[in-house]
Amino acid sequence: MILKESEIGDTDLIYPILGKPYKEPGKIFTATGSSMYFVKQSLDTDGNPLPLKRDEMKGIFQRYEKGLQLFLNKSNYQNAILINYDSIESIVINKVEEISTVTDSFWLKALSLFDSIPFLNEITKSMKYQRRETELIIITDFMKMTMITSYSSYQREVSYFKNLDCAEKVIIKKNGS
Repeated sequence: MILKESEIGDTDLIYPILGKPYKEPGKIFTATGSSMYFVKQSLDTDGNPLPLKRDEMKGIFQRYEKGLQLFLNKSNYQNAILINYDSIESIVINKVEEISTVTDSFWLKALSLFDSIPFLNEITKSMKYQRRETELIIITDFMKMTMITSYSSYQREVSYFKNLDCAEKVIIKKNGS
């Protein structure tokens, strides 16, 4: 269920689906949220984009007794998605680390015209780009969403999602394996 901004704090809508906010036993102050994610793609089960303003949207999960609430924010536009544990098909956490030569750049293509000049050839060969991020793919019975966050938060995110009541649906990967 996707909540509009005016419905985000409505406990009459949230509690019947997700229960109350999760409170860790024995702790007064408990962080129940995940890291901040950037939404890359959001689709419904038929492959259509979800009705969200997803370009550059940021999201964070909050844990509840029976599921997760995903808060989404872009500038002054906010949504929330209620995800009951029973609706989750899988949660994939992927540690992505790629190092590749930058070859798609317009300037590098232009420099390739000068490959016969030795020092320019060495410069273009040494230009590398590194992609290091933690990718999260959550698939439910009503949506599929791909998000990314910091590479350094990989272990924290694995721990967060493995402690949920749907831990058996969490799949851990490294570099897409």
